Parts: sequence; structure tokens; C-alpha cells
Amino acid sequence: MENIFWVEEWAKVRQDEVVRLPESFKVHESFLEDISKMDFETSFREIWNMYISIYGDIAKAPQIFGVPLYEIDNYNNFTVQARESRNAPYRPFNLLYNLLISGSFNNGEFIIDINDFKAVNKVKNTNVLFERFNDYGFFFEGLKNYKLSNQNISMFYPDNKNVMPVLKLMADKARITNRLNDFFSCHYKLFQDDMNTANYGVGIDIVADKMHTKKEQEFIYEMDAILREIGYYAQPKIWNEGPGYAYYDKESVMRNNGPYHYLMLSWKTKLILYLRIRNASACLEYLKHCPDTVKQIFLRGDNGCKNKLNGTCKFGQEYTIDGNTYWRCGCCNAPFYFTPIKDDIPHYIKLVELGLKK
Repeated sequence: MENIFWVEEWAKVRQDEVVRLPESFKVHESFLEDISKMDFETSFREIWNMYISIYGDIAKAPQIFGVPLYEIDNYNNFTVQARESRNAPYRPFNLLYNLLISGSFNNGEFIIDINDFKAVNKVKNTNVLFERFNDYGFFFEGLKNYKLSNQNISMFYPDNKNVMPVLKLMADKARITNRLNDFFSCHYKLFQDDMNTANYGVGIDIVADKMHTKKEQEFIYEMDAILREIGYYAQPKIWNEGPGYAYYDKESVMRNNGPYHYLMLSWKTKLILYLRIRNASACLEYLKHCPDTVKQIFLRGDNGCKNKLNGTCKFGQEYTIDGNTYWRCGCCNAPFYFTPIKDDIPHYIKLVELGLKK
């Protein structure tokens, strides 16, 4: 069934962006002062499943979460309404985060200071979300028909006494280290270092952590190692569809955000590799000796952007293979992009070398 509303599409993306859990993960000793490693991990996995359920339920029935319902047919991808819909699935977790950082435990009960909460919370339709939280095991005291009053709020999760403490640690770590997006994606690496340290998410792992398969992650780390050994400079390049990591031949080009040679991108949690090939015709002789998986990269074209239509395109290119002519637009991004394979990495490097210059 096709999505009617933008928020349905983006809720599914946010569900996919919840970082996949390994069989086991590191928890710094500072988080285990009042809980065993086994109980901590069990509680975090329960939280992780809750994230998956909430994002999934927004995708299925956004109407009951109080999120904006902008129809895809009425608003294109570049409208304010479409942009608002990208972040709307975060609302339950933004509210949860605001509750957690505004509260503390008092004799085992988690109490939210109402003034602190009101000062930080900007989430809309909180009464709808408070009611929805009941569906996932949370209960509240101090609300009136799920609306705020001047009373402090008590928050409970009776099914597992360890869930609230783990959530509180998770929110505090995200606040202290400025990793709100990691809270939104339930990232287990929040706990690998102490409360004040986050030694991750500054390199290629920003892409690798979004992947769902070992094969994709292995490609990412292998490609990154090879490009760095060659001498490429690299930096993050963030898209609406996910984080990317771009590689440049010169540091000055990178600092000026100039044209990259390679880009590994998490496109809605699927790995895409971009190659800066400006002259495909210069690659065709080499292509004859490549495996079919590499040849396929060149056997499709695109319609080009508005610059082609109005005759002002400076970055597009045309080439012919076996009597078929293909057009590749290069105005916004590198013109060749595809799902990569680790065994073909040497071919990708050679193709960029051959086709970089016009």
C-alpha cells in the first residue's frame, strides 16, 4: 500500500534508522553502579523494541499521534510541509527526552519538575502523546485528562523497574554529549564511554551504524581504509535521507566543500556509493574488461535536471555503449551512484581515476 501522507514515509525511515543492535554491546562501568550488565542490556533491548513499535505505529496510523497529515500528492519534497513531516515522527521521543531531562528519582519514584519541563518542551499535541504512551507501558500522575497542570508529574513503567533508570541515563548522556539524534535512534553506543564522553560518530561509523547488514558495513570500512591509504581527506556530508561521508583529493577542496571524488551515503539506511566520473567515455575501454556488476553501473541514464531542459547544463554528460546512448546529470551530485560490492572496489577506484577529468 502506498503512503498517503509524508509522515508515513518518514516514520518508516525513522524506524529503519533505529540503530541495529549487535548480539552484545559495551556498557561503561559508570552506568552499572546500580544494575547488573544483564539487567541493563535486557532493559535496553526492551526500550529498543519500544522505539521500533512507536515509529512503526506512526507509519501505520499517524492520525492517532497528533502529527501533521500533509498528503504527498499535494506537497512536493521541497515544501515546508514535507520538511516538517520529516521530523514529525521524532515527536514522541522528543517529548520523552524532555520529560527525562526534567526529572529525577526520589525514593524510587521518577518525578518531573513541571517548571523545568515547561521551560524545555516545545513539542506540539503533548496531550495526545501522553495518552499514546499508555499503549507502550508508561503511566503518569499529575496530568488532567492527559494535559499539563501546575503539578509535578510522576512517571512510571511498572512492567520493568529498570527501564526508567536506563532511559534516564540515556537521556542524560545524550544531553551532556549533545547527541540528541542518538537518543532518537536508540543508539547503543551512547553507553560505551562514561557519561561525559562520546568517542564515536565522528568518522565513517556515522554511515556504517545506519546499515542493517554486515555486508554493507564491511564494504564501508574496507572502502574507507583504502581511500585513506591513498591519501584522501574525508568529512561528513549530511542529507535529509541520511548521513554520508565524502572523500576529497585535497584538504583545501574539502574545507571549501568542493566536489568530492567519492561519497558513501546512507540513503534511508541503504548504502549508496557515488563516483565523480566526469568523462564516462574515457572509461569505456576499461569497462569492457570489468565484471557485469561494474558494467551495469553505466547501463542506465537519467532525464537530467532543469539545466539540461533549458540548455544551460555544464556538468551533464552523454556516452554510448553498444549503440545505446545514455545521459548522466552531474549538476547537484556525482553522476554515477549505485549499490556497491566489496569485490569491485578496485574497479571503482580505477574508473574515477580514468573518468575524473573531462
